[in-house]
Amino acid sequence: MSAIAKELPVVVGVDGSEPSLRAVDWASDEAVLRGLPLRLVYASLWERYEGDALAAELGKPPEEVSADDIVEAAARRARSRHPELTGQRA
Repeated sequence: MSAIAKELPVVVGVDGSEPSLRAVDWASDEAVLRGLPLRLVYASLWERYEGDALAAELGKPPEEVSADDIVEAAARRARSRHPELTGQRA
């Protein structure tokens, strides 16, 4: 791995959908394996909300779930999987 690659975080997009939360699991595993931070990035089409799985977990209707809620829940999921993980929100 090059010196530049060792400084870059593992980046994963999250929209609150179950597939994006599985991507968070994979990315957090990869970040720990490589000794890198994890960067969570909210990404979704504004006209199509994907976060029904996360809305149920948060106990909110889908229309009340914000990007911050989604990223924070994804960060909690990654930290529960790997407490030693460092990360960034974007």
